[in-house]
Amino acid sequence: MINSSFALTWIKLILVSFVIYGCGQSPQLSINTIDLIQNPNPTVPLAAILSISASEPTTLSINIDDGEKNWVISPSDLMQSNHEVPVLGMRSDRMHTITASLTNANGNSVTSDELFFETPPLPEAFPTPVINAYEEGEIEPGVTLFNINGRWNNDYPMVSTPENFSPAIIVDDMGEIIWYYLPEDFRVHDVRPWGSEGNLVIEVWAPAAWGGKVEIDMLGNIKRRWHFTGTAENIAEGSIPVETDSYHHDYSELPNGNILLLSSENRVIENWYTSETDPNAPRADQNVIGDVIIEMTLEGEVIREWKIHDILDINRIGYNSLRKNYWANHYQYADYVDTETYGPVNDWSHGNAIIYEPKDHSFIMSVPYQDAVIKVDMDTGELVWILGNHDNWVEPWSDKLLTPVDHVEWSYKHHAISHTEKGTFLLFDNGVGRASPFDERMPLEESYSRAVEYAVDEENMEVREVWDYGPEDEVFFGKYLGDVDWLPQMDNVLINAGGRETNSEGVNQIPQIEGTQRWASLMEVTNDSPPKKVWEMQLKQDDSNWAIYRSERLPSIYHWID
Repeated sequence: MINSSFALTWIKLILVSFVIYGCGQSPQLSINTIDLIQNPNPTVPLAAILSISASEPTTLSINIDDGEKNWVISPSDLMQSNHEVPVLGMRSDRMHTITASLTNANGNSVTSDELFFETPPLPEAFPTPVINAYEEGEIEPGVTLFNINGRWNNDYPMVSTPENFSPAIIVDDMGEIIWYYLPEDFRVHDVRPWGSEGNLVIEVWAPAAWGGKVEIDMLGNIKRRWHFTGTAENIAEGSIPVETDSYHHDYSELPNGNILLLSSENRVIENWYTSETDPNAPRADQNVIGDVIIEMTLEGEVIREWKIHDILDINRIGYNSLRKNYWANHYQYADYVDTETYGPVNDWSHGNAIIYEPKDHSFIMSVPYQDAVIKVDMDTGELVWILGNHDNWVEPWSDKLLTPVDHVEWSYKHHAISHTEKGTFLLFDNGVGRASPFDERMPLEESYSRAVEYAVDEENMEVREVWDYGPEDEVFFGKYLGDVDWLPQMDNVLINAGGRETNSEGVNQIPQIEGTQRWASLMEVTNDSPPKKVWEMQLKQDDSNWAIYRSERLPSIYHWID
């Protein structure tokens, strides 16, 4: 006979063991639902949306196989039970096999069954990027974002791309198009990463319409729009008004969440120039456009303005300061500009780049039609220095000129002033003319562009040229557009020679001459001396003409995660 107290103790041990064992077991991680659909927004067709839910919070990774490449993406670092994420980075006209893997806090994982997604082919008008240089292991990792322009109106005797065809594009390191945004009602003139949520901001060119800025997510959904009240027409619903004439070329985000951007204004200038080539030509009262830098909130409130008319010498001109066509269409909607009395508007300064200088709350700005880069104190509005050739400056502006030390070659009609991690500045020196009125300009066939790095010693008001990539390394000429960026991981430089026009022998030539081809090249070079080209992509096709305004190397297509 079994002792009753012993039996009771044994039963208790069994029960305790059962409880302990049961508490140590979590329910098995499982996928509740999963769905993969084509992006419903047709402006970004190389994208899908994956929705997946699990029995508990997890992180998500996605494996993609297109038959030639296989890769894993982590579109979110959040741990949650329900995930809805964009699937990005797929090439066109391919069947993709996709699986999703979920991992819980304990490191347990579960993988979905295979899903299938076929991307559509690219539109017929798209370019075919060609890689001409590739040094494996020496290239900045990531993908490259840029906009492209087809042929602009009236530039060429034959037109082979749609009139307003101008998408934003992302390519991988092999030049394969893995994402694009092609809106129906406006042209993408510029595109940049925006904020910390993975969005992009676009400068809009809209024929006979409102223009302005648009913020989109990576699926092409418009999150916000801004328009500029001075000349706006056909304003998009929900657009945020900004009380200024225009938005053009560039912006810079500020630490307080506001942005600096380039606008414009017209002033009638008495007894102003009528010729860039004849110093004795008669003067006349004229409409003169100058840049206005504004600080604005994201709600559209203008906080402050700085006007280049009041900062630089209005009676100093550069070649192109009398250009009539750039602002003509924009200001034709402005009833406050009297073109009957004072003639068409003149593009005196043509600011095209601005960066914020956090160490002293200033901005640095490219003013190409003055062949100058300037620094302005944002608190006082005072001009701090001028980086550029010393021709035709008079006091008090001549006192602000930086003195060149050792060999310094000045830049002309430049673009895209930017910082490096060394405290220096990069600039795309287009090199148009390489002269000031009324000196003779460099012939077109001899013209060349450069990427150049300057070091400014503000205390001593001096400038040094510390590096360049130009004709001693490679002869190239981008008459317009252009960009240059520091690449932080490899300490390389990304150069966009986005507006090249040559004949079949590579000689610079104006577009109105038959046989001229318009094309673009992106080059990555080392910051050494001499520099080494480690990557190059060209958009150059016999039946098409392409240009690129700016380019950006992103760490990945999921740039907000990295």
